[in-house]
Amino acid sequence: MPERSIEVPPELYPELAVPGGLGEALAREAVRRGRGRGAEPLDPVERYDPAVAACCARGEARFAVFATNADEREFRIEISADSGWLWGAFGSTDDLAVVDAILHAWREGASIEQLRRDWTLLAASPLEAAPPGRVVSTAWRLTLERSPVIRLGDAELAEALYAQPALRVFFPFPSHGEFSLLSSTADPFYEEVPRAVPTECGRWDVVLLRSPWSPHIPSRVLGSRLGAREAAALIAANIPPGSGPAIEGGWPQPPPQRQPQPSRPQ
Repeated sequence: MPERSIEVPPELYPELAVPGGLGEALAREAVRRGRGRGAEPLDPVERYDPAVAACCARGEARFAVFATNADEREFRIEISADSGWLWGAFGSTDDLAVVDAILHAWREGASIEQLRRDWTLLAASPLEAAPPGRVVSTAWRLTLERSPVIRLGDAELAEALYAQPALRVFFPFPSHGEFSLLSSTADPFYEEVPRAVPTECGRWDVVLLRSPWSPHIPSRVLGSRLGAREAAALIAANIPPGSGPAIEGGWPQPPPQRQPQPSRPQ
């Protein structure tokens, strides 16, 4: 798979504007803090420009750090378990010194449990680790970067949906080949925007599903056998008034209770 080109503003990451990028920046930070192991180079991350991503291994475990947020300064940390299981610990910080400290502890043999005790910024999933107000943008960034630590949908459709600015405020939620855009980032999920459903011919139907919150609106197909860009444009054109942006966490309002039907006389 080709390397993904990611442009990050140098004013956000002045440390990366040198040969060697993020890996070299971390090595210099370690030396500055008197860590002898800082001279050990970090490896590039597959499919990423070395300027914005670096990693190192400890047996089957891996420590990776990314500087791919072009909107805000953020170093995103991913640490896999000793077994190689990807979902070990995740974190986000704007301080390269914090990354260096966690990396040093990890290199010295600290377990996932110990790291998460010592640094509360580390969490069990990348979305739990996202700073407040950035869960949706983190989900989109990981989706577009094709990160293996998040559920991934069709790449072409994901790019087409993100290309519609009105859709970026919703939480991307691909599942079973379909692609939903949700108004909440956790269960209970709330879906008010039409979703894209794959067809046998490799194209997309755009479907508005009946919701427990609006049972009076029946499910219906808005468009059939569309290309990715056509489907995304149709979804954007059918955002219900007043919808979005997605809230962080589960939808706070329970669906309305069905009114009991009067019993028929026997």
